[in-house]
Amino acid sequence: MSDFRLDEQQLLLLNAQLQRTDDVLIHNCLTRTAQESKLFPIMPYLMMCFYDAYYRFPDLLREASQIISPEDMGARAREVVCGATQVTSWGTLNFYLNGRTNLIRAGMLRPEDNLEDLWFMVDFHHRFMRSYHRASGQVWALDSGDIAQSHEERQLQVFEADAFEADDALRAAAAKFTAAGTQYSFLVHCESRVGLQASGPYGLGDRRLMHTRDFTKLGECDFSWLDGVADGVTHNQLTLVLITDGVGIEVSDFGTAYTSPEAYQDQIIGVGLYTSDFLCDRYVPVGMDNAKDLTDTLNQLTEELKVATRKLYSRFAEMTNDQMVEAGIYTYFQAATVGPHLAGTYRQRDWEFIDERTRRFWPVFTEEYALDAYVDNFAALLGENAADTDYYLHPVAYGVWRRGGAVGPLPTPGRNASLVPQHVLRDHDYSLRVNAGGLADAVGTSSLPAKSTRYSFVRGKLSEDEMNAAAREYASPLFEEPWRSIDERTVKFHWQEEEVQALYRYNQEHSRLLAGQGSALRRADIDRLRRDAGERAWSDVSELGARGEVTA
Repeated sequence: MSDFRLDEQQLLLLNAQLQRTDDVLIHNCLTRTAQESKLFPIMPYLMMCFYDAYYRFPDLLREASQIISPEDMGARAREVVCGATQVTSWGTLNFYLNGRTNLIRAGMLRPEDNLEDLWFMVDFHHRFMRSYHRASGQVWALDSGDIAQSHEERQLQVFEADAFEADDALRAAAAKFTAAGTQYSFLVHCESRVGLQASGPYGLGDRRLMHTRDFTKLGECDFSWLDGVADGVTHNQLTLVLITDGVGIEVSDFGTAYTSPEAYQDQIIGVGLYTSDFLCDRYVPVGMDNAKDLTDTLNQLTEELKVATRKLYSRFAEMTNDQMVEAGIYTYFQAATVGPHLAGTYRQRDWEFIDERTRRFWPVFTEEYALDAYVDNFAALLGENAADTDYYLHPVAYGVWRRGGAVGPLPTPGRNASLVPQHVLRDHDYSLRVNAGGLADAVGTSSLPAKSTRYSFVRGKLSEDEMNAAAREYASPLFEEPWRSIDERTVKFHWQEEEVQALYRYNQEHSRLLAGQGSALRRADIDRLRRDAGERAWSDVSELGARGEVTA
């Protein structure tokens, strides 16, 4: 029996983090774009995913955390696309907390119930995010002005140096790939953005910015509906590096890149392409031998995704409404797979059923009810059942009202944070975990076909056992001392030391222009190396563009 208890310092920290999580959620819900699907019942699967997350995330992540710490998971996420992205990291905590809040509002839970689970989930997320965002020092993109800078200098220098200058053909190929990849990813993820991730922007001087766009789970992977459909997709995950001139870029906590102007494709001046996964420790160049090779590769990948998109539409057209709801739940529920994947504890059967406790809500969550329950009574904070007192003003809702000129009545008092009452410090009449018996307590059913194919990786196709064995055997000097402790602050004052030089050279091994250069590089050195290779520095490209001259 657990003897878990919170002290006052932990309780106050927990409640502050619960409220900040709610602030970030409401801000993004009220200020960011949303999409409506004519194919998938998005609102029912969104709401019911919350319950499955509440009932099962703590035990799945607790098991993985016994093998790999949240800090180590965050370190892995900094280096490659490993399943933990801005949006899936956000969803891992928020889906769980949203399930908790909705159960409280339904009268099925008290704010203090399952307190050990609650502390674990919030603590796990913040520990992971502080490590993942080590370079920026912030947990939320909102707190850094909608900048999500997860990559560090040693990787960014490679991206900057190796990107190819975009002529009309490469620029068009990059735009078509981005469009096809986005459409396909939305469909793969049941018309949600959870498979798309952006990082940045990163400054390259003057008006030039660089950002990355990740396209995840493109091939045969954790989703059974891609079995056979994605057998012709070459890469499971791809990272597109884009250098732009005169484009404003921001990245939200939903992992979405917003640009100004919205149609920015003509202002792309540089492009790079890479693949990676959680069994890699560095990005692997794709089609990066020369600019023509990259153009041809992007066009080939675009055609692969178009073929898979048509096949996937046919697959989804055969599904019943219940199966489509289940697929949507699985898509969001998979946000938490980074822990089990990295720990080598991933079992497909854990992610392919709907918990019987969630099934209780199935008849209730029609499109109409789910829309009201989430958009009106949750995101927009209409209705008073969430208010602690009549005096409470939600900081985001009140801020919108105030900046709108204080016109009309005040927003209704409401919050989604469901703070833990302080009497838990003296009165321990509450449960500690939602599943007293652990994962064995989570049982359910599925109407979707089980996964039948292998999993796609840079190293090839692996079975579940092979994948978990490779994860358990994984090792890289990037995550061992002394390299693990070399961050950008260390480099600033110790760049000349041999262990720092060795770290940079390790990152540069696959670079076509920076191999062996080490940690002494400045932007002027990158410009020189590009010119020595017969390519223009990015400052030369943008100066020519400013004068109206056509780039090569």
